[in-house]
Amino acid sequence: MKGMLGRKAALILGTFLIGIMALSIPTAVAEDPVGTKDNSNIVTLSSGALTGRFEGNVPHLTFYATNDIGRSVYQVNFRALIEFSVNSSGEGEYHGLQLAGRADFDSATWTPSNFYPVKDTTGNVIGMGFNFTLSSPIQIEERSGPPASLNTGDVVLRVLAYNSTKTIQVNGQSLTINTAEMKIDFILTNWPFVSTNDKVALQVNLHSDFNHFDLNVANGTESVDATHDETAQVVEHTFQETSSVDQEVRFSSGVVTTSRNIGFFRFVDTATVTPSGGQAYSVPVTASYKSEKDGGESFFKLYLAYPYFPMGATLVHDPSVGLAGGFPTLFAIAGGAAVAGLVAVVVIRHRRLDVQKESVHN
Repeated sequence: MKGMLGRKAALILGTFLIGIMALSIPTAVAEDPVGTKDNSNIVTLSSGALTGRFEGNVPHLTFYATNDIGRSVYQVNFRALIEFSVNSSGEGEYHGLQLAGRADFDSATWTPSNFYPVKDTTGNVIGMGFNFTLSSPIQIEERSGPPASLNTGDVVLRVLAYNSTKTIQVNGQSLTINTAEMKIDFILTNWPFVSTNDKVALQVNLHSDFNHFDLNVANGTESVDATHDETAQVVEHTFQETSSVDQEVRFSSGVVTTSRNIGFFRFVDTATVTPSGGQAYSVPVTASYKSEKDGGESFFKLYLAYPYFPMGATLVHDPSVGLAGGFPTLFAIAGGAAVAGLVAVVVIRHRRLDVQKESVHN
């Protein structure tokens, strides 16, 4: 009897652990991307296990795991372009103190295009995409030089989703895009630099329910609590990039979660500049970050900095958002409690049998 009870407990425990391991594996959905656009120009695009929702008039994205129970919701806002002067030490990241001009994306109107097929070099359809394009001028504020603005079409977000995992070439380096991922090409033309020594930074605001983030950096993982508002006196922190072509910010899921997926924002460490009528070349991308409020809400603010490029040239950078496998800790806690209860029952029954045996012998 004792051995039988032990075997039953072991069987239930093993079944529970297998179930938890299965839940921690992200769902792979081999389907073509599906997109819709409503009368308010709100665009919804589903790719694999991921669904993304783009606001109709501003470049704000909300994404989540389509079928997760108690899913987390992740927010990525393409917020502004900031020109800044590189300081005497030669630091290439944005640190907030050398502002030379700012273009606020939320102050303008943006228009999504219709969906179009994405094709490979042989003409086969491998996914779908749409463009989110600046459709009204943006006056560049706080500018240290003569007045200037961005014009219609100077900024485009090209959103691409693939029907299977693809390995693409970015500046001669391989980059893998999964089905539960959306590639968002940031395209900038005709930024009116004040100085050839300046840089321009793309500000991207990240937010989630838990609002904690894990940065994959050169010396390991760095955790950031974006619920804590760093004051204006705190300068942006340098993102210590890894040796990999792609850099990653991962949304933390929280201590207790039912989600099998964790959201991430990735960016490539180089961008491509194509001069008008000239040969394309790659430029390094540096990054910095800060946790700070924007409009009363706390965000993880990421700044992607690009070197000077001449008027008429076009810069293209390759960020993406997506889902990676997570661990549903709530199920583990509940199951652990159930297993503990089972073990307690087995122990009690075992002791009861021992007592009964002693009574018989007496």
